Amino acid sequence: MKILALDSATSHCSIALCTDGRRIVGDRTPEGGSQGDAIPGVVEAMLQEAGLAIDDLDRLAVTIGPGRFTGLRAGLAFMRGLSLASDVPLIGVTTLEAVFEATSCADQEVALAVIDSKRAELFFQIFDAQGHALGAAFAMRPDGLAPRMSSHSRIIVVGEHAGMVAARLGASTRAIERHVEAFDVAAIAARQTPPRAPPAPLYVHPPATTMARASKSRPQ
Repeated sequence: MKILALDSATSHCSIALCTDGRRIVGDRTPEGGSQGDAIPGVVEAMLQEAGLAIDDLDRLAVTIGPGRFTGLRAGLAFMRGLSLASDVPLIGVTTLEAVFEATSCADQEVALAVIDSKRAELFFQIFDAQGHALGAAFAMRPDGLAPRMSSHSRIIVVGEHAGMVAARLGASTRAIERHVEAFDVAAIAARQTPPRAPPAPLYVHPPATTMARASKSRPQ
């Protein structure tokens, strides 16, 4: 199975071209200018290097969040466009699933996946040792985590800022610093059934927007 995977929802944007669980080309991080502008050129160069066209791929995969609003939308729009033009199915993968993907948990251990949000709060999700999510993704300040995690005696924190988060939870907590890698996004997509509808963005925080307010006239 040949898969092109992209993560642009986090600060460590990466692209990978994979077949049967092996990297053909990647991971590559776009350089120069905005990531959204650089992604098409990187994808074209990777396909040319591998001697493939978009129509040769079996699946496309993209992270849908949580993460940076601008990067998330740019990557998702690009991959949805590729899927529509080529009729290659597109699978959405969350950033927290992807950052957890390569983690090995011991028995009775839970994993706390963490992604930077560029705010005081970070994005989190809890997974059991078998990789099942224990609840939805959530946003929280690291200092408030201890009560939420108190029912879990053995914890491994994996992802961005893992060392800092683990320190907040106590000396016995393990930490693995890791970015989202497009190869892991591809590995998850290979196990999933392509959806009928295109993937939509996952927002833990609502997108920040500025609403115009109508000015009120004052009596002269």
